[in-house]
Amino acid sequence: MATVTTSMSRRKTVSVGVVFQLASFSLAAFSQEPGSVDFFENRIRPVLVKHCYECHSAKSDDLGGSLLLDSSGGMTQGGDSGPAIVKGHPQQSLLVSAIRYESSEMPPQGKLPDQVIADFEQWITAGAVDPRDQPTSIPTATPAIDIEAGKQFWAFRPIQAPAIPDAIVRPSDTGSTTSLSKSKPTSSSLIDCFLDAELAKASIAENELASPDIRLRRLCFDLTGLPPNLELQRAWSEDPSPQHWIQIVDQLLSSIEFAEHWARHWMDLARYADSNGADFNATHHDAWRYRDYLVRSFAEDRSIDEMIQQQIAGDLLPSSTDSQRFDNLVATTFLMLGTKMLSERDKVKLEMDVVDEQIDTVGRAFLGLTLGCARCHDHKFDPVPTRDYYALAGIFRSTQTLNGESQKYVSTWNKTPLPTSEQHRQAIANHNQHQKTLESDLKRLDSELAALKKRITPDGLVLDDEEGKKSGQWKASTLFHTFVSKGYVHDNNGEKGKLKVEFSVRLPETGRYEVRLAGSPGSNRASRVPVSIRDANGDHEVFVNQRTAAINEIWNSLGEFHFNTDQDAIVTIGNADTDGYVIVDAIQFRRVDVAEKGTEKPEADPRVTQAIEQKSKERDQVQTKLAELKKNPPAPLPLAMAPRDRSSDKTMDCRIHIRGETANLGEIVPRGFLQVCSGGTATIASPRGSGRLELADWLTDPDNPLVARVFVNRVWMHLMGEGIVRTVDNFGMQGERPSHPELLDFLASDFLRSGWQLKPLIRRIVTTQAYQRSSALNPRACEIDPENRLLWRMHRRRLPAEAIRDTMLVAANQLDRTARFEPMKGMGVLVSNNNSDSDAKIGSNSPTCRTLYMPVVRGYVPALLTALDAADPDLLVGKRPTTNVPGQALVLINSPEINQWSETTAERICNEHRDFPTRIEAAYRRCFQRLPTAEDHRLATDFFAGQEDSASRWHAFVAAMFAATEFRLLD
Repeated sequence: MATVTTSMSRRKTVSVGVVFQLASFSLAAFSQEPGSVDFFENRIRPVLVKHCYECHSAKSDDLGGSLLLDSSGGMTQGGDSGPAIVKGHPQQSLLVSAIRYESSEMPPQGKLPDQVIADFEQWITAGAVDPRDQPTSIPTATPAIDIEAGKQFWAFRPIQAPAIPDAIVRPSDTGSTTSLSKSKPTSSSLIDCFLDAELAKASIAENELASPDIRLRRLCFDLTGLPPNLELQRAWSEDPSPQHWIQIVDQLLSSIEFAEHWARHWMDLARYADSNGADFNATHHDAWRYRDYLVRSFAEDRSIDEMIQQQIAGDLLPSSTDSQRFDNLVATTFLMLGTKMLSERDKVKLEMDVVDEQIDTVGRAFLGLTLGCARCHDHKFDPVPTRDYYALAGIFRSTQTLNGESQKYVSTWNKTPLPTSEQHRQAIANHNQHQKTLESDLKRLDSELAALKKRITPDGLVLDDEEGKKSGQWKASTLFHTFVSKGYVHDNNGEKGKLKVEFSVRLPETGRYEVRLAGSPGSNRASRVPVSIRDANGDHEVFVNQRTAAINEIWNSLGEFHFNTDQDAIVTIGNADTDGYVIVDAIQFRRVDVAEKGTEKPEADPRVTQAIEQKSKERDQVQTKLAELKKNPPAPLPLAMAPRDRSSDKTMDCRIHIRGETANLGEIVPRGFLQVCSGGTATIASPRGSGRLELADWLTDPDNPLVARVFVNRVWMHLMGEGIVRTVDNFGMQGERPSHPELLDFLASDFLRSGWQLKPLIRRIVTTQAYQRSSALNPRACEIDPENRLLWRMHRRRLPAEAIRDTMLVAANQLDRTARFEPMKGMGVLVSNNNSDSDAKIGSNSPTCRTLYMPVVRGYVPALLTALDAADPDLLVGKRPTTNVPGQALVLINSPEINQWSETTAERICNEHRDFPTRIEAAYRRCFQRLPTAEDHRLATDFFAGQEDSASRWHAFVAAMFAATEFRLLD
């Protein structure tokens, strides 16, 4: 009845009076027989009418769980979860478990009175007499999705190269006409033809080109995420020609900074993070390899279809070299990066939640569709039936993402060894063998040393800890070499009062014995360990201080006691109320009534003492070598967070989970794809393993109508400020329609013909007139097209958070452009210890590397990046939110690290330039990448007011520029 709870959650609140009214029905008819019609009419029907009919009757607007409760047949037939009642068996009736708040909670506003629940139980036990004769058929449901009709929607139609618009004559602002071909200083761009055709239809004159400084700044930030350096600024100002523009474009596209910047765009889609977040913020020690794979791919201009195939099924792709195999495996980290509730004890639910996250990510990232809602029902808006969702679910459920546990009940992800050099493998093998040899030597020396020490006390009986009866979880150890035999046990300074070790032995002779307890002494040992001794006279309680050892380095005397041969001598050591580690090594029974008078301890053989000293020295040397070896191991074998196909017996098609419930299974759906995006059959006839290989092929098939459109639209958005389809993650019915559908298909078809290459696509866009236009407002054009959907001007945009931070470091000459590896090195399983100081070392330092290389820790994103709308690592972010609020300026002004960067920038400007006008020019070049205007000079003069050499004034001046709107916006 879980579906009952879901559907009934929409009910209005029922007043307390209704509950009393229901109770009064029961009391008034108390004498009625449960098997009578009167019983039903007075006790059962009123409850159903008041609490259930709104969602579970033929008149319901949205029938909950396909369950009718307004007829006898409807109750016995049931809904998605099965029959609501089983006549004669209330314990088997889902309706009863629901109103008991067991399987679900019905009604959700509050549990019914116990007497009302008892009425339902009695009624069902008596046969569930129900005089209602309404029809049992479910009201007409939502019609099945028409896939063929869905294919007529623009996004699901095949990509076709459109005809290029002819040259256009359009009106100018003055009313005259200007030929399109004559208005352009460079050769006509095909992209411009599409845009200009729509502008002409709307009678809008496009803006002129932006100033050279603005265009260069725009280009450098869009392509590299960094400002143009001073040399490039000067060279461009001397030659702002179209030919030089193309040279700069090619120069930037070939830079590593381009690859880093565009890798960050992809990381937004991949929900990249270096930790899991959620309930168990586990460390992703190897996620950085995926980040570097993206940088490497964009630097090499790896085709996008190959990147998609690698990220979906790289572990299944053939590889001819180790480097290719390395990239194939690392790329699949894409599927692993989503947040997971690792401590979920219902592992079937966890598995399906991971599958859901993967389907949702693939759907939105590559297809521009929201597929997650089809988990419970047919998509409400798009032609995606639930069957299609579970066709994909079979693929991902046949893929192993999680593997094992990091601790009890806490799942962890699958890790796959990566190819490495033979020298690396040999170094690890040699290290392991050396460590194994030293550990073996240490174990041998410990055994020999223990045997020698036992010879110091030759008289009496010694029982090692292994001979004691242990209660509770004692921890074995050999850390301190002063022990008897093979080692000792301790209580790990925990579970106080719960642990005991009992020694029981029948001594060979009646007499008086000294009882001793062995335990390596130390300052962290317990000072008052309770020990119970049972001898011939009864039980005795003593306490021993284990921080010192009075006899031969390891022994403490517990006293003298009389033991008989006809009863066991029993010694019990506990840890109740102790203030440190309790050690149990051995017990000794030493006969004292036959020893020489005045002898406190046995005389040791000097040869034995000398042998012990020599052996201890040898043992310490081996221990030192072992510690040094462990401190300097070779780099571990590289691992990837990579999925793998399940074994053949666990690779199978998935059943539909009715309403998304893991325990409510329907028919089996063959693995496959979305029918609406498939030309032929959407079912995988003979899956190769999980089916991810087929999925990768389907996604990158040129006939797939979505993937190329979605990708080129994302690129257009990053360069032009808005997508041709503004809802970049949603190309479905609820998404916006393309402003220029023919242009979108032109870009997509040209992208496919060009081999899925990113750099030529970017080059084509940034060399257009549209890309280089001014962002200035034109009142007439703004009146016709206020949202600039026709691109008569360039969109003014906010710089990404990473670019803002990196630019400040560039201005201060502190940006370290070296790539960083293993950002989470040194972190444990968790990124924090869940205490007040747990975040002390997370993001506390301010590295000078590019922001791309800083760790992305879920729950600990730096305040600067959060304030400037960096991508939320918990989510797939196709388009970052853009806010412009006072809090951003406050962060830029008050952040200690930014304060330091602005001070360093000011010092640099003052040291490199002597006269005031040149310093102002340098400040504007470094911060705004332009020359100051006359108004800028006037404002600066007023600000300094004769204090042109004041370090504090220059610091304040640069800090104000860092916090300025112009600094963080791109015209």
